[in-house]
Amino acid sequence: MFEDFHNGNQLIIGEAAVHLAMNNTDITVNSLIRVLADMAAAEEDPLRCVQIRGAKRWLRGFKSLPGNRDELRWVTGAGRTSPH
Repeated sequence: MFEDFHNGNQLIIGEAAVHLAMNNTDITVNSLIRVLADMAAAEEDPLRCVQIRGAKRWLRGFKSLPGNRDELRWVTGAGRTSPH
């Protein structure tokens, strides 16, 4: 069950990330959350809306403190600290 939820989050967040990349927009936690909000507002399938809201909730756990340059470390899986 958890793995399905996690994989679903990854797919939905991936859709948001592709949207941002195609629009040459920085991919940050905040920009992903904004795109997910837009996706949820346009979505007609109630189950998918629930999934998108779940992905937004999951992403909020990665919001970083101001000035933290490592906010997307979880996306790359690098786990390294930024030189900034």
